[in-house]
Amino acid sequence: MSIRTVDLQQADAGEEFVRSLHETGFAVLKNHPVARTTLDSIYRGWAAFFNSDEKLEFLYDPENRDGTQQGYHPVEVSETAVGHTVKDIKEYFHVVPGCRVPPALEQEIFDYRQAAFEIGRQLSDWLQQYSPPEITAKISEPFNEILSSDASLLRLLHYPPLTGAEKPGAERAAAHEDINVLTILPVAEQPGLQVKDKAGNWVDVASIRGELVVNSGDMLKEMTDGYFPSTTHRVLNPSDNDNIDNVSRISVPFFLTARPDVVLSERYTSGSYLKERLSIITR
Repeated sequence: MSIRTVDLQQADAGEEFVRSLHETGFAVLKNHPVARTTLDSIYRGWAAFFNSDEKLEFLYDPENRDGTQQGYHPVEVSETAVGHTVKDIKEYFHVVPGCRVPPALEQEIFDYRQAAFEIGRQLSDWLQQYSPPEITAKISEPFNEILSSDASLLRLLHYPPLTGAEKPGAERAAAHEDINVLTILPVAEQPGLQVKDKAGNWVDVASIRGELVVNSGDMLKEMTDGYFPSTTHRVLNPSDNDNIDNVSRISVPFFLTARPDVVLSERYTSGSYLKERLSIITR
């Protein structure tokens, strides 16, 4: 599997991005607008938050079933990937517009959220411009008109060090596909992200700190009849790879999502698809 690294300063960046997303479901972006210092600061600030008792002051509301569940989610309420029976080994914080965030981290994380959304809008412009006409003809609205900031979700993830007391078969992030249209993910401080190629082999995502990994999700696959695949990926446990230290791993995926009313196919709207998938993974 050859995941392209796309230099956003190159004239053919849009074509290269769309080609990589079609061939592999993934692309890596370099020379993007988000400064490496900003990403490093986000990692430091949220690592400190997850390692403090302050997180308990921001517990999510379990009665909120709108797909965002803003706030802090402890390890014991983590998701169970489709096809798996054991919850992932992770805790996380959901950031959505207007939600309550630790004051020391608020300005920076909302600024980053907006910057990531703007990058997503540029990527959706490229999808519209460089996808084959027979693909754009399939969709109910142009790619660059469907994304919603309110429906999109920024997630701060913390994979804690393993203690040896984990349930058998538990993984940091079991093999899964993303629900949304596009995911923008800054390269994490620790390795471990792998994707499954068409032959069923697991392949490390080769990227450099400061770059952004982008992948297509189930919604984009549904809209395009699979032209853009929703590629299976996972995050390995340190015990599964000698190159991964048994330390905390912070990850900051931004899940770009379509408005709930957007028609994905004859089977689904964005809203109905999200509701169906969340009912499975949050059981």
